[in-house]
Amino acid sequence: MTYEQAMQNIQKFSKSGTPVKNLDRIANLLDLLGNPQKNLKIIHIAGTNGKGSVAEYLTDILQSAGFRTGTFTSPYIREYADRIRINSRNIPEDAICRHCQKIMSVNPDPACSQFEITLAMAFLYFQEEKTDLVILETGIGGLLDATNIIEKPLVSVLTSVSRDHMQILGNTIEEIAMHKAGIIKEGCPVVISPNNKAEKIFRQTAAEKHCEIFTPDESFCDRKETGLEGCRFGYQDTVYQTKMGGMHQIDNALTALEVIKVLNQNCHYHIPAEIAQKAMAETIVPARIQILQTNPLVILDGGHNADGIGVLTDLLSESGISSWIGICGMTDTKDADAAAFQLALILSKVLCVDGFSSNSLQKEQLRDAFVKQHAMASVTELEKALPYAIRWAKGSHGGVVICGSLYLASWYLNQNQVPSV
Repeated sequence: MTYEQAMQNIQKFSKSGTPVKNLDRIANLLDLLGNPQKNLKIIHIAGTNGKGSVAEYLTDILQSAGFRTGTFTSPYIREYADRIRINSRNIPEDAICRHCQKIMSVNPDPACSQFEITLAMAFLYFQEEKTDLVILETGIGGLLDATNIIEKPLVSVLTSVSRDHMQILGNTIEEIAMHKAGIIKEGCPVVISPNNKAEKIFRQTAAEKHCEIFTPDESFCDRKETGLEGCRFGYQDTVYQTKMGGMHQIDNALTALEVIKVLNQNCHYHIPAEIAQKAMAETIVPARIQILQTNPLVILDGGHNADGIGVLTDLLSESGISSWIGICGMTDTKDADAAAFQLALILSKVLCVDGFSSNSLQKEQLRDAFVKQHAMASVTELEKALPYAIRWAKGSHGGVVICGSLYLASWYLNQNQVPSV
């Protein structure tokens, strides 16, 4: 099977598959493949925001400590293969071909999703490569997410909860939190991120399942400094620095440190604070308030729900730059009116775009959402937006922010229009 044939086979399955009421479909597929997930030691992460950053902090710390670390994330940012990595290296094409052929040979249920096929591939690859630890990020929710097929994780990690994927998970924080809490397993340690809106529900579920609960003790966290170019904070007599900015990144970093504490204390690993300190100082997640260039300043961010966009606008307002032009695009599954309400408070001008994904919201609809908020908004062609925005920013001594969707961020990262710094 060639790489092109492998991708064609994967794309025969729909992105979401048919709706599920249980995990039978992924269970049957993995059973046909010999249940590779049962041979893996897994850290399982669920949450609306922050789970990708926590996954990357943990990946960098664990591989720096000498562990062969597998990482499964979604969606991909640059290319399909970056969802499945070992020690930060994408799964190679020959491995995709080999494992895809094995999966197709067992005739998976046509109702399976691309996510389920990809997850099965990841489990096969991590087993084949004899990973020491696997960082496993949920797709949507937790309870009925295909990743929840695992039986006994080393740690279940719950990051912040916000309103997103409400058509699947529910309309309230409580309903969404119950789905996320579904990853909590009987007797397995649970780490809850600080400042978590769903902490009460997570604690209640963990207690019902006789789990030891861990959450960072913020009374030991001081000297918090944050900006677009990173964070600095002290925690338990060690000073940490991150390349990713925003107060939320301190919460994410503390969550990762708490997971390391559980591994050391409960799972008999030895990962010194000095290793965590050095690794976290280099961690970068693409499209998480990512600086693409500095003159003028161009920022790329994939936040697409209320909390994610709120974090971005807070950082922009504290940046010292008074004029921002936004290149904004969203998918038709997200709340454009709510996003426009937040972004209009900080953007001097908005260029609305579409065409970056098959389900991108029509740029005229997005423009109308901004106009309702009395924002100066117009539509433009995707390819023309950034050159125009850079000229405007130079003339206004301002900055450019590309935002609204991870798919939009992915499009820009793959265009090579802007040099990375």
